[in-house]
Amino acid sequence: MDIQEIPVEIIDRIGKIKGISFPRQGHTSRVAVLETADHRYVIKKTEHGLYNEWLTEEYKALQYLSETGLPVPKVYALCTVGTSRWLLMDYINGISLREFLSGGPELKIKEKAISHFGVCLKTIHECPCPAELRKSEHLWLDAMLMKAEYNLTHFEVDGSRELLVHLKKKKPEPIENTLIHGDFTIDNVLINNGNIVGIIDWSGAAYGDPRYDAALATRPNANAFDSRRDRDIFFESYGRFRITDEEYGYFEEGLYEFF
Repeated sequence: MDIQEIPVEIIDRIGKIKGISFPRQGHTSRVAVLETADHRYVIKKTEHGLYNEWLTEEYKALQYLSETGLPVPKVYALCTVGTSRWLLMDYINGISLREFLSGGPELKIKEKAISHFGVCLKTIHECPCPAELRKSEHLWLDAMLMKAEYNLTHFEVDGSRELLVHLKKKKPEPIENTLIHGDFTIDNVLINNGNIVGIIDWSGAAYGDPRYDAALATRPNANAFDSRRDRDIFFESYGRFRITDEEYGYFEEGLYEFF
């Protein structure tokens, strides 16, 4: 991605770009930080199919969430150019929790960050869910299993036919749905000076099963959730419930494989 590629509609909205930089990239989009004379923006570009759909869902979700008080980026525009889509939103000054923890902070500082991560998820799950995200013909898990079937048929995913059959047969007992992030990982929470300042990548936002968020949040990573104590700190701060090993396996090692 370079400045010449950026759609005219976006350039007209933000004005002259004085600088462009490229933060750590994900697997589904290209991301750049744009600097103008008085502001910084983030632009995300996707190409084709499933990733374009996800970017559109993120744009909608950020609009719905803008009045909730959650620390989400302000979104400005979604542009379609050929087979690509471009999303323009505010830049939030922070680094991902993954980046922070990978730096090897002192134990007390690490544990404080994990505690804040747990409180952050509690805040999401206790936030009133926007009405637009509650509109669905199906229960969240049933809808996700249908999407998993579609993704397995039409896209390259990590899950298999055998796994999907197992997930359909072994659905956990339902619990009360809440607003969920849908991809609540240490990559998608931003911190600055030890405090959480942003939550990003909301394409999976829904009125859904909060155990899904809790499972993704506690995936083992380098210097994060690599010990029982990390999980204990997280769930003590989260305070709503603690998922079982079986629930973790169903959601993180099972359903997530199709997304």
